[in-house]
Amino acid sequence: MDKVEQRQKELRDQERKRVEEQYREQHPDQIEEEKIASFEYKTNRLKKRLNIAIITIFGLIVIVFLVLFFV
Repeated sequence: MDKVEQRQKELRDQERKRVEEQYREQHPDQIEEEKIASFEYKTNRLKKRLNIAIITIFGLIVIVFLVLFFV
């Protein structure tokens, strides 16, 4: 029974790969747009994280100077 399940899985994988390749051939522009959108999303997320890190560091530096000045 294990061999049967493995063979079914292989057949499903082959069919999935065939369908994906067919889709890639029929819709090249859409795939390129999805890649660009994904890149823009990741870039914007990274920019947001970087801004948060910079603001946090700046805030911590200000707090340290205030503590050193008043203590």
